[in-house]
Amino acid sequence: MSAEYRIGQAVPRHEPGWSDTLLKHASRAALALAAFACFWLFVLPVVVVALSSVSSRWSGTILPAGYSLRWFEHLGSQEYGALATSLEIGFGVAVLGTILGLWLALALEGRDRRGIGAAVDALVMVPNGVPSVVLGLAVLIAYHQKPVDLSSSAAIVVFVQLALILPFCYRCAAAALRPELTVLREAAASLGAPPAMVLRRVLLPQLVPALRASLALGFALSLGELGATLTVYPPGFATVPIVVIGQVERGYYLPASALSLMMLGASLAALLLIAARVPRGGRAGA
Repeated sequence: MSAEYRIGQAVPRHEPGWSDTLLKHASRAALALAAFACFWLFVLPVVVVALSSVSSRWSGTILPAGYSLRWFEHLGSQEYGALATSLEIGFGVAVLGTILGLWLALALEGRDRRGIGAAVDALVMVPNGVPSVVLGLAVLIAYHQKPVDLSSSAAIVVFVQLALILPFCYRCAAAALRPELTVLREAAASLGAPPAMVLRRVLLPQLVPALRASLALGFALSLGELGATLTVYPPGFATVPIVVIGQVERGYYLPASALSLMMLGASLAALLLIAARVPRGGRAGA
C-alpha cells in the first residue's frame, strides 16, 4: 500500500466505549445536582418570601391557605422611610466607594508593590478580613465623642459601610487598569492633552464596565449590610434590614416578607438602571 493511499484513506470512526458513556452520564448528573443545589439554596428562599408576602395565613401546609395583599397595605411610614433610607445610603455609599476606589487604583498604578504601594494596598483590604461587627464597634468607639462625634449622625453609617465596600470597589478599578490603558494615557499626554482631558476622554470610557460593576457591587452590599450598621446606627435611624430583624424577633414573619419583597424589587430596578446602556449621541449634523 502506497504512502499516498494511506494518507488519503478515510480515518476509521471512533466508537464511544463504556468509559465515554459513563463520563457523559456523570457530567449530566453533576450538572443536574448543581442546578438543584442552586435552586434549593438561592431560588427557593426567594419564592418562599414572595409567597409569604401575599399569604393571608400559612401554617403547617406546603402552600399558603389563602392569598391577600394586606401585608403590603399594613406597611406604614416607618417601613417606607426605612426603604428610602436604604436606597439613599446605598446609592451614596456606592458612588463614594467607586470614586475613592478609582482614585486609589490610579494613585497606586505602576508603583512598586514592595514599598508604600504594598502598604496602602494591604491597608485598603483590611476591612475584608475584619468581622463587620468588630469594624462597627471600632468606628463607634473612635468617633463617639469630640472633636469628631458621629455617634448621633447618619454619617457614621455611611462611614462604616464605605469602609466595608471600598476594597471591592478598589479591586474592580485596579483590575481594569490594563497595561494598554497606560500606553494610551502616555500617548495622549505626549500629544499635549491635559490630565483632565486624558481622564475624561481616554481613561474613563475604557473603565465604564468596571465602574458599573463597582457601583452595582457597592449598592448591593450596602443594601444587605447589617452587622456593622446594627452596631453604629443612631436613634431614629433605620434601614430595611434593621426593620426586618425587628419584625422577625417579634414573630411578624409575613409583614417582614412583604417589606423584603419590596426591597428586592427596588434593588433589582436600581441594579438594572446601573447596568442600562446609555445610547451614544449621533454625529453632529447627522
